[in-house]
Amino acid sequence: MKIEDYLLSANLFNLMFCLVMLCYTRIALQTRINSASRRTFKHFVLVVILCVAADMCSYIFDTRTFAGAKELNHASMFLAVLLTCYVGYYWNHMFDSLFHIKRERRAKYRAEFLYFLPTVAACVCLIMNVYNGMLFTISDENVYARGSLYPLSFLLQYLLFAVSVVRAILLKRKLTTAPMKREKMRRTFLQVGLTVGGFGLAQLFMNGKIALHCLGLTAGVIIMFVRFLDDQITQDRLTGLNNRYALDTYLYEKTEAHLKKVTPSTKLYLIMMDIDNFKAINDKHGHVVGDNALKVLATSLKSVASKYKRKLFVSRYGGDEFCAVLEAQDDASVILFVEKLRYELSENVKYLDYKVSISEGHATFGEGITITQWIAAADRELYKNRGGDIS
Repeated sequence: MKIEDYLLSANLFNLMFCLVMLCYTRIALQTRINSASRRTFKHFVLVVILCVAADMCSYIFDTRTFAGAKELNHASMFLAVLLTCYVGYYWNHMFDSLFHIKRERRAKYRAEFLYFLPTVAACVCLIMNVYNGMLFTISDENVYARGSLYPLSFLLQYLLFAVSVVRAILLKRKLTTAPMKREKMRRTFLQVGLTVGGFGLAQLFMNGKIALHCLGLTAGVIIMFVRFLDDQITQDRLTGLNNRYALDTYLYEKTEAHLKKVTPSTKLYLIMMDIDNFKAINDKHGHVVGDNALKVLATSLKSVASKYKRKLFVSRYGGDEFCAVLEAQDDASVILFVEKLRYELSENVKYLDYKVSISEGHATFGEGITITQWIAAADRELYKNRGGDIS
């Protein structure tokens, strides 16, 4: 058996493995929360599946001698290059969706044009390639070979993944995404961009003998899928905030780190909040409106939290109770945080036909008290400060 036959068998096995993993991921996504970002990810996975299938066909048809094999080889290569560029287009759409990047209509169209430009450029180059073979050639014996401008094809295919890496590095901190979640997603985009690019470079220097390009795309999909699963474990489904499990984990890690400091320069504050007369809102306006009130408060919390970098952690504690862990110098910082939240909340409920206000209570963490005692102390303060009415 020739070495070429061994390579073909290995590549086909590799590509089949990629297709199975991608199809499993696509099916698993059907049962997940159908948010805008997940819908974009499902489309992204579908395009990657088509890309891997086209690449697999190019390996199958290359060097075959049956009637029409050369045309099929050329068509599969055409699609493999074009679809890889399109994958990059969807990848940057996911970036915008996950980081909640909103633009005015004109800026949105401009971004759409820039994302789609490599795909259009690749399509033009591939059409020209039929006549001049600048990207790749297929001989009369149906043997694929790279053209003199093949690096241009590589650049167009991976340009938008490189762009996503740069965008993740330069990501502005003022985005409305919560700080911890923002940092996790930033790392995810860096990992995926570098993984896909690294596998692509390896295939480039190995002259395409091993199908590493599709392995890189599949690894990127799995990294992002794991990220979505992690969100599902630690995220409250209704509000999109961290849930109780994420809070418990954070409190344990944060208090352990705080106690290890010889002379802590800051204090740890636990702030418990709830919606005033939440039961009355449900009774008067219905549970759908009650759920919306929770979402409005969660949106306000996310907006305020985005300005605190890593010094603030917010979560839903349960029911209408929310929780924030603030690392600050003194009580004045807690008061300022609550004032900012109340202002943000008042702006978000201006046009609603019902009132949403909050009460809060906070406690400081110290040596000799447990997390349970700390939560109980903050809850007692909240109970003292409860008030408000509905209209």
